[in-house]
Amino acid sequence: MVERYGSRWLRVAVLAVSVTTVLILASGGALAAAKCKQIDGNFTLQPVSAPACTAPVGVCASGTYRGDLKGQSTFTGSSLTPTVDTSTTGVVLLTGDNLIQTSGGTLMTKDAIVLKTTGAGDFAEVDTIVGGTGEWVGVTGTLRAQGTFTSAAGGKGQYTGEICKP
Repeated sequence: MVERYGSRWLRVAVLAVSVTTVLILASGGALAAAKCKQIDGNFTLQPVSAPACTAPVGVCASGTYRGDLKGQSTFTGSSLTPTVDTSTTGVVLLTGDNLIQTSGGTLMTKDAIVLKTTGAGDFAEVDTIVGGTGEWVGVTGTLRAQGTFTSAAGGKGQYTGEICKP
């Protein structure tokens, strides 16, 4: 009889530990999701030319971010690639590094941009967060932006995205 009671107690204990483990894991996932924040806002851009622009492709810009992300940005182009359709569309692929200096530190992104080199310079981009300093250490996420930019007039645009803090 004692052995039977002990066996029942052991099953209840294992079940309790299993349920507790599942609840802890589930709440941990909920807490992790709660650390991600949707953001949006707008920005203005000014072209930066040589000698201040040291980009290998000659494309640099400084900017001001407003909205959920506030600060001064510095973009340095790392590649500029025409496509087989560039002669028809005027669109090129531009990649680069962006540093956004905020009051809490610097947010770093790698940007992939589709840029129309004619007219108002329409663009759309995906910016992958790759690091940061200060309050941005360990953050992840993605920003999406669209707007206009020319090397003569600068430009403006809007951003939206998600930033996740560890």
